[in-house]
Amino acid sequence: MKLLNYRTLLVVIITVLNSWGVNAQIIDSALLKLDAEYPQEKIYVQYDKGAYTPGETIWLKAYIMVGSTITTISNNLYTELIDGSGKVLDRRISPIAIGGAAAALYLPETLKDSTVFIRAYTRWMLNFDSAFLYTKAIPILQPANKNTGTGKPAAATYYLDFFPEGGDLIQGVSTRLAFKANDQKGLPIPVTGDILNSKGTKVASFSSVHQGMGLVELTPVAGETYKASWKDPSGKMQQKNLPAAKAKGVALAVQNTLAGIQYNVKRKEGEAVPYETVQVVAQTQQQMIYRAKVNLTKSAEVKAMIPIEHVPAGIVQVTLFTEDNKPIAERIVFVNRQDYYFITDLNVPLKGMKKRDRNVIQVDVPDEIQCNLSISVTDADINPVQKGEEDIYSGLLLSPDIKGYIHQPGYYFSSEADSVAQHLDLVMMTNGWRRFKWEDILAGKFPEIRNKPEDYITANGKITGLTKSELVNQELTGILTLKGGGQQFITIPVASDGTFGISGMVFYDTAKLYYQFNNDKNKLITTKALIDVKTAFLPGAIPFSAANKPIPVFTKLDPAALQKSLMLGEKNLAAAEAARKVKTLETVTVTAKVKSKAEKMNEEYTSGLFRGQNDYTFITEDDISANGAMTVLNYLQGKVAGLQITGMGTNISMNWRGGTPSLFLNEMISDISMVQNIPMTDVAMVKVFRPPFLGAPGGGSAGAIAVYTKKGAAANENIKGLNFANIPGYVPQKEFYSPDYMRYEQRHDQEDIRSTLFWNPFIITDKDNRRILFTVYNNDSAKRWRIIVEGVNAEGKLTRMERIVE
Repeated sequence: MKLLNYRTLLVVIITVLNSWGVNAQIIDSALLKLDAEYPQEKIYVQYDKGAYTPGETIWLKAYIMVGSTITTISNNLYTELIDGSGKVLDRRISPIAIGGAAAALYLPETLKDSTVFIRAYTRWMLNFDSAFLYTKAIPILQPANKNTGTGKPAAATYYLDFFPEGGDLIQGVSTRLAFKANDQKGLPIPVTGDILNSKGTKVASFSSVHQGMGLVELTPVAGETYKASWKDPSGKMQQKNLPAAKAKGVALAVQNTLAGIQYNVKRKEGEAVPYETVQVVAQTQQQMIYRAKVNLTKSAEVKAMIPIEHVPAGIVQVTLFTEDNKPIAERIVFVNRQDYYFITDLNVPLKGMKKRDRNVIQVDVPDEIQCNLSISVTDADINPVQKGEEDIYSGLLLSPDIKGYIHQPGYYFSSEADSVAQHLDLVMMTNGWRRFKWEDILAGKFPEIRNKPEDYITANGKITGLTKSELVNQELTGILTLKGGGQQFITIPVASDGTFGISGMVFYDTAKLYYQFNNDKNKLITTKALIDVKTAFLPGAIPFSAANKPIPVFTKLDPAALQKSLMLGEKNLAAAEAARKVKTLETVTVTAKVKSKAEKMNEEYTSGLFRGQNDYTFITEDDISANGAMTVLNYLQGKVAGLQITGMGTNISMNWRGGTPSLFLNEMISDISMVQNIPMTDVAMVKVFRPPFLGAPGGGSAGAIAVYTKKGAAANENIKGLNFANIPGYVPQKEFYSPDYMRYEQRHDQEDIRSTLFWNPFIITDKDNRRILFTVYNNDSAKRWRIIVEGVNAEGKLTRMERIVE
């Protein structure tokens, strides 16, 4: 299976010497293989808000990228809700479309934890270092008397670590040491102190400049050892030994500038040359962007510049190699060329902050490129702005590529100021980057691929009870039926060992596969056979430990806001309890809007993703033109803006926004010949879904056409008497409830206590659909709204817009 074909990167390779030889080619070929066969995905998740109370639903949208482009590797996302003890409270498997997937996770009403964890990953990601799986701690707001834990908290522990630039201290070579101070939870603390030699003499002083991080310069002397003396926040003096200095070697220093990445290769002056030449290699996203050979025989220090004109925003790894390809020094740098985003406009043309007022939110995307966005609207007093909180920029360009906790990562993309860039460089110097180890890939040790990419729902079957001769050249004829309606005839080849597979399906709940062996008129072989069908999803969650996971830093709400949040949480719990107690109603008087024929047809014929979508719906019974149409697709000609249908019969062709729409017959994937052979007198309804349609293979980037035959017109008789197997699908998606106070519903008589007023995880725009309008009603108490729009486009560019409306 070819895994590449997911990004194009303009690579600039600078070669100082004309001839490299076999050793240098090893580095090239290792990177090429890593890029082609082992691309690594990363995930960012947008939530509807930053903190929750028990009994609420966590609404989330995940964006899955490979380097600087949306993924085309994985089709399924696994999302887990985990408590502090490692117990999985909820788990969802969601289809991925246009680099995004959505899920809703329920917080138990009896939850006592003050923190839960969200973990998200694809099956492909399990082939690599588990440290890069997406994990986030979520605060759970609890009344003080309900928080877990008794007795006095454990005494705080503080840590101070030093990181020589390039990896090592070298005797006689001036080297910058970055340092980072934090507590036992991984949260930063300010620190000041002195560097002392073995005699206790101060040789340097240091002080943190940002989030417990800073720099100090030191030139180690032969025969000396060094330690840091510092005072922790409790006032206690502590000491930390510095890394021992090597007697000889080569040091690497890097300066990140607008012109490029300037690097210095240094050795001790006046001593024997440890290496006559070294190689300098820079790579990003597993692609080489620079390579040079440095001669250290004539000078103890060599300076050069790595050009970054065509390097995408992200982490660049600069490594020094010996001539025989042994890495001896390394540094990571963040290149921020401000080329990673596109502009999204967010406006509120109609605003009302009174009780249940109507609002209109307008989202505009100037670009014509297809975009995949999500939007959350929350009560700003319950979901306040958090200083430096993670956003889509830091969540895809920084956090997924760093091992370890980054405090307030959004800060590093908040400004183009030099101070912010310098602080980001401290993050680079004090955190580990290890998507791969040079030593491993240069030795030919690549990750073991145990988990292949998934193709949406895959069902694997095994036939027993038949002899080998009876299984030779066998095929199954199957009828796949969905819960609530929809059928598809399929032919399933059977292997000589009795195994078979069906892949690429997208449906919710459970489908039934009715089957019979081909040319088995009397069903003799079918009756003898025993068939077991299972989906190929990962069967369960992988182990999880909350140990050493930093807790979320959630800005403390002012007393009034905290009281309001907890009060709404208690009301939510009370409402849920009341709903459970209501078993029967003696008399119910309901005033309801009479449903249209389209609404009735939707309820009768559609299910899952085919219901309630942004679509065109055509009821043939009420359409005179249906009687004169030869076929379904001829009937649709000229009815849908942008949908081009040309030709006749089975030679007809379709085009919508540069692609061919997927065809469905009774909600099962179909083809032109099958749809075109249906008499129009048998067609009850046709739905045309704007791109993308998530129920289609590949995410339906060209939309979809769903044809529904009249009840009784489908070949239900063919199912009678056939054996069947159940195939579990995706868990039906929970629908976010957004009231429409212009229409009466009985539930409107209840108090509106929503803290999340609107959530839409899939907003798709393109050249024909660049303005989206949403109608959102206020709750009964909100005075300020917080609106956030985030997303990606088809080229992998990111966007984020935020507004406070009051």
